[in-house]
Amino acid sequence: MSTLTSTIEQYWTRRASSYTEVVRKNLADGWDCKWADELIRNFPKAEGRTLKVLDIGTGPGFYAIILASRGYDVTAVDLSEGMIEQAKHNAGSLAGKIRFFKMDAQELSFPDNEFDVIVTRNLTWNLPDPVKAYGEWRRVLRDGGVMLNIDSNWYAYLFDDEKKCEKLADRENVLNAGFEDHDSYDESWLMENISRTLPMGKLPRPQWDAVTLLDLGFKDVSADTTVSSKLWSREEMLNYASTPCFLIRAVK
Repeated sequence: MSTLTSTIEQYWTRRASSYTEVVRKNLADGWDCKWADELIRNFPKAEGRTLKVLDIGTGPGFYAIILASRGYDVTAVDLSEGMIEQAKHNAGSLAGKIRFFKMDAQELSFPDNEFDVIVTRNLTWNLPDPVKAYGEWRRVLRDGGVMLNIDSNWYAYLFDDEKKCEKLADRENVLNAGFEDHDSYDESWLMENISRTLPMGKLPRPQWDAVTLLDLGFKDVSADTTVSSKLWSREEMLNYASTPCFLIRAVK
């Protein structure tokens, strides 16, 4: 494991307990149905069998929980042991139905053509080698399998003055609305320092992702840049107005 990857792992392990509150809030507020519906409508046809789903970068387990509760055969991986522990705890009675593994998203230990679906959220921006990761994800998908990646240009403001101004405006709007500022958390400075060394903040996304996926052999690649309006609460929309999420769908 590289020094950078190790630093990222340690950072997310320290944040695991606080980050899990986001998942608990999503589950408690009923947003799990909106997220599950959006994912499932993009799944391939089941063909009379239970789809095998790989949740990469499961974090506190949100995707794994909402999909296992709907009957899918779910495997969940994360680089951080702390996140895996949180995911198991959050899954409760479902934990026994989900296979959890500590694993690097860029070096999966699964055989070729193992899964029908790959789902991931807020992960690719955080990878030292996203091209390698996308190649690995394609490798473990079956022919006709679907990859669904929801992400955002979270740290583009470090490299773009206009984005920085927009981010500052987000902070003011959140304060005026009386919402919690999601940008205020321990060691936020450290994640900024890490992000300055990562490639994704400097890239035009999701355009870069689409081109890269096609180059790697994926087909039917599409990007929905309006998905935030369906999946985020008003509090999230205000917090992240300058960094709306996008849904990338690609077929092997």
